[in-house]
Amino acid sequence: MSGLLEVLNPYGPELLLILRLSVGAGLVLHGYPKAKGGRVQAGQWLKSMGLPPLAADLVTVLEFLGGIFLILGLLTPLIGLFFVVQFGSIILMKKSKMNASFISVEKGKLTYEIDAVYLLLALVFLVLGAGSFSLDGLLGL
Repeated sequence: MSGLLEVLNPYGPELLLILRLSVGAGLVLHGYPKAKGGRVQAGQWLKSMGLPPLAADLVTVLEFLGGIFLILGLLTPLIGLFFVVQFGSIILMKKSKMNASFISVEKGKLTYEIDAVYLLLALVFLVLGAGSFSLDGLLGL
C-alpha cells in the first residue's frame, strides 16, 4: 500500500465503526416505518411484483433488526450476507420487472442507485466484518 491508503490503514477499525453506525442507522430508518404499519402496503406492492407478502415482513425485520445489529457490530458478516441477498434481489426486481435505471435525472423515474450502494456496503461488512470496536470484536466472533 502506498499514499492515502497507507495513511488511513491504521484507522480501519474506526472507519468500520463509522460505516456501521451510519449504514445501520439508515437501515433502521428504512425499516421503522414498515414496522409501524407500512408492512401491509409493502406486502401489497411485493404481491403485485409476484412475490409473497411474507417478503415484506422479512424485509422489515431485516432492515430494522439488521440495522440495529450493524450498529452494535453483532453477527456483522452474517447480517452483511442477508443484506447482500436483499439488495441484490431488489436490484434484480427493479431492473427486470420495473424497468428501473441505475440513476436518472427524470423526475419520478425509478432507480436502483441507493440499492447498489447498500449492496456494496453489505459486501464490505460480509468481507471485513465489524472491526474491533464492536460486540463481534468484544466476543471474539
